[in-house]
Amino acid sequence: MSSSSKYIVRLPIKDRENHIVGYEIQYYGENSAFGGADSAAANDFAAADTIYNFLTLNTDKLLRGTLNFMTFTTTLLMKKSPRLFDKNELVIQIDDSVIIHPLAMHMIQQYAKEGYKIAVNEFQFAPRYLAMLDNIDYIKLNFQTMQELTLKNIIEIAHSMNKQCIAVGIDTEELYQRALKLKVDAMEGTIVAEKMT
Repeated sequence: MSSSSKYIVRLPIKDRENHIVGYEIQYYGENSAFGGADSAAANDFAAADTIYNFLTLNTDKLLRGTLNFMTFTTTLLMKKSPRLFDKNELVIQIDDSVIIHPLAMHMIQQYAKEGYKIAVNEFQFAPRYLAMLDNIDYIKLNFQTMQELTLKNIIEIAHSMNKQCIAVGIDTEELYQRALKLKVDAMEGTIVAEKMT
């Protein structure tokens, strides 16, 4: 496998005034994106290995001095991958696969105690999500798939608890305007900024 098939994409996350608050880091390798797609458990270990090695070699050059939002799988958490980053430069993103994993969630609580910021992808109105609100700093909401009323309710609850809401999938003017109307704290998507590799 050639090294050219592995790269990182930085998606700018911008606030309402169009200032960059950070970057979503997506790792692409072996023709699949890490961070979005679900992979079988065996693949997960292979991917985690590759990503861990990639990060170990590249964090110094690439990702210093900015706030990096990066999705960590249970396997990457077990490898203590977040420790490759300074806690002021990393937001540990987790999704449902981590939230339903008791050991992974225990590690997330530990990272939160140490001062790492935590974000949840595709937040849902479900007991397991609500139960962990104390440890969360950012809530990411998919504006393409969620109903406006649901979004409005989650954003209101989040703001009442001093959580930041990030609208993702903002790739039309209509979604951009909806995100502004619902008073999200930041946005991510093709309308917000072109992907920067």
